[in-house]
Amino acid sequence: MDDHIESNDHNELKIRLQALHDYLVNASHISAADRELLSTMVVGILRLADDQKLTPATADDHNLRELLEQKSLVYEAEHPQLAFALHQVLDILSRMGI
Repeated sequence: MDDHIESNDHNELKIRLQALHDYLVNASHISAADRELLSTMVVGILRLADDQKLTPATADDHNLRELLEQKSLVYEAEHPQLAFALHQVLDILSRMGI
């Protein structure tokens, strides 16, 4: 894959994850358990991305994609902004082959 494209995806992923994390911190309409789960997952993905260890294998090890997909479906009706943000992250991960 082109290093420039990979770098752009990596940067966009970090921006989207940070925005998602900020949204979750301020989202009082989401259950505390879901907020904690998603925040922990976002921070974990950011750490993997920062350490250049975010690969299809590490994503599979942590069930990241599956969990993001499940949560985005759960939030479609009640929290469309959150579902949209999760879909954006999933799209970037898909472009990265994850």
